[in-house]
Amino acid sequence: MKNKETGEFELVVGDKQLLSGFFLGIVLLAVVFALGYVLGRSSPKSATLVSETAAAATNSANDRPQAASPAVPPSTEPAAATPAAQTNDPAQTTPPAEAPPQPTTVPAREPGTPSPAAPEPAANATYWQVAASSKNSAEAFFQTLKDKGFPVITRPGPKDLTVVWVGPYFDKESFTRAKKALEDAGFNTLKRP
Repeated sequence: MKNKETGEFELVVGDKQLLSGFFLGIVLLAVVFALGYVLGRSSPKSATLVSETAAAATNSANDRPQAASPAVPPSTEPAAATPAAQTNDPAQTTPPAEAPPQPTTVPAREPGTPSPAAPEPAANATYWQVAASSKNSAEAFFQTLKDKGFPVITRPGPKDLTVVWVGPYFDKESFTRAKKALEDAGFNTLKRP
């Protein structure tokens, strides 16, 4: 409506217009939220999220006290024949005793102790570099990849970083299969070292 004195227009908004604008805004927000949810569900996990999850799991595992049991190395000398095993009577022979189960946990290293030496890369082999990050993050990547069954090694990298390599692969077919398996596991930032 035009004001006769000033020549300006005034906009009068009634209850119907206010309510319809409010509901239209809610519908637009719902559509944006639904699109974000669908896109988030369909995108693969990022390597950062995987490493943070693995780091949290590693930290919680290191906070627990570890059971310390002495590991008995298997004997390298041939076992001497027992008198019962030397006899020809099958009733007197005893089955060999099973070795006691070995612990499956690795005792936690004290902070500040050097990690074991990394194995040297195999000659004539190819690797996929999954990450180049801080030592703690690289250890989390290492453990995550190892838990998923990948052959993995860590190496010192540039600028005080630690690189995580998956391999070795000696033929192109296994190298390609490994790339597909790594991408399926959510590791998308792969490169050849």
